[in-house]
Amino acid sequence: MDVVGKEELVLAAGRVQVGRFRCSLAHPLFRDSGPIQNFLLAFPRNSVEITHAGGKPIVSDPTRAMLYNRGQEYRRAAISPDGDRCDWFAFEREDVAEAVAAASARGPRSEDRPLPLAQGPVDADLYLRQRSLFEEAASATPDALRVEEGALLVLQRTVRAALRVEGAAPERHLDRSRRKRVAAVQEAIATRFGDRLTLADLARIAACSSFHLARIFRAQTGSTIHAHLTQLRLRAAMERLEPRTDLAGLSFELGFSSHSHFTSAFRRAFGATPSAVRDRRRDLRTSIASSR
Repeated sequence: MDVVGKEELVLAAGRVQVGRFRCSLAHPLFRDSGPIQNFLLAFPRNSVEITHAGGKPIVSDPTRAMLYNRGQEYRRAAISPDGDRCDWFAFEREDVAEAVAAASARGPRSEDRPLPLAQGPVDADLYLRQRSLFEEAASATPDALRVEEGALLVLQRTVRAALRVEGAAPERHLDRSRRKRVAAVQEAIATRFGDRLTLADLARIAACSSFHLARIFRAQTGSTIHAHLTQLRLRAAMERLEPRTDLAGLSFELGFSSHSHFTSAFRRAFGATPSAVRDRRRDLRTSIASSR
């Protein structure tokens, strides 16, 4: 049995720290790894259920960022067989408070807990930005100043997106039964995004009509079901792009109808083709290997 529980600091860059967390389902710390030690943005690499103390369960997946104040207690529950895999950026309280003040006329609601929300949406551009920043931080020769400044921009954009969605969602306070239906669909998509899912399939999982599901999913997440599914597929593709990846095989594995459909969707989301990203990673690894 694979029992992994590892928190690793990748880079300390001025007022910012960058790290990764990997925890298997079998590890004793999976359910509860203790209170958060920093003011933190966590970007999931797979799907896991997170419940902040006193809060509601959240399906944390690569379309979201999780926001934590120092001392925040929380619990995990399994969704993916991979447990919990995320990358994180930690900040000073003053910088977090300034980011919140810049994004909201009200400013931070608490001096000790400046982050006002538990989660926020991550669009394709922000996802690519934080992934690229993490890859640089983890490289053999990171530019600490660039990582530090880039992380503060990621903080600003993440906080702004979270607050914008909170203020814009007319039905964000859905009743418990609707939240459970949406969560059930999110969990199904998180573990079956490579399948050819239909709205009728997902409506059966949610135990409601297709029309009702489409409406409450948009109300709670700010996204259509199709857009959410596509983003999970594209972010899974970004994770799996290796120097020798068969792109045609990957496109069908992730549920795209064709290689060309996958390529065009990836380019729209990330501004580059899958082959360009794959080749860039190959060249980077060759450069690192030759410098040793």
